[in-house]
Formats: sequence, structure tokens, C-alpha cells
Amino acid sequence: MPVRAETGRYALGLPCCGTLTRVSIRLGSTVINCADIETMTDFWTEALGLVPNSRDASDDFRVLRGERVNLSLQLAKTPVSARDQMHLDLYSDDGQVQVDRLVALGATRVREVNDPDDTYVVLRDPEGNEFCVCWV
Repeated sequence: MPVRAETGRYALGLPCCGTLTRVSIRLGSTVINCADIETMTDFWTEALGLVPNSRDASDDFRVLRGERVNLSLQLAKTPVSARDQMHLDLYSDDGQVQVDRLVALGATRVREVNDPDDTYVVLRDPEGNEFCVCWV
């Protein structure tokens, strides 16, 4: 039986430009392929306040769970390549503090964009995956 879609500007309770449609599917997790699941678990759990579903040394896949988001890590069987196919945008109302905190955790700076309508910093996690901290 099809699920009735609710449409309208505020169907999901979020202010937005355009129409939103309530659907019965949602993004469950973003998956990052990695070579060192322990280093990446340490970095992303601290960076986003997530809790890993397991810390077993034999894990080849982990879900890092949070109140509003899940991030998964998958141990790559071949060298991780093809960077920049996808990246995370992390939103913050205290961007510089978060950038400094993430750098202290092991991220490296790539570049900073200071545009009145779009300010963000591009960082790399410990394995070189780029992500952005965006001022909101």
C-alpha cells in the first residue's frame, strides 16, 4: 500500500525555499571507506559526539550512532581512492571553534572560503577525506 506523501513548504517542520515532500525513506548513514577503522573511529566519534556500535578488533564495518545522525565506517579491501566523489558538510553556529577542535583531533586544513553568503572551511580527516565546516 503506498504511503501518502505530505507536501507543502513546511511539511517536515523545517523552513525552506520550495516544497518539501514527506517520504517513507530517509538517509540512514553516510559510509566512509577507510584503511584504518580504529583511527577513523577515534576521530569521528570525538568530532561529532557519536558512539560506535562496536570496538571489536575484527570489525570491518561500524556504525557510529548519534542522536540525529549516523556515520558508518567500512574497512576497504583495496586502497581508498577516488576522493571528492562525496563529502560531508558539517553545520555549526560556532564554526571557528569547531574547526580548531577538529584540527586538534587530527584534521588538517585545506582552504577557507569567506563569502558573506557562504563561509566554510575545508578540512581533511586523518585518512585524507575532505569535509567542510559551514557557518550557519
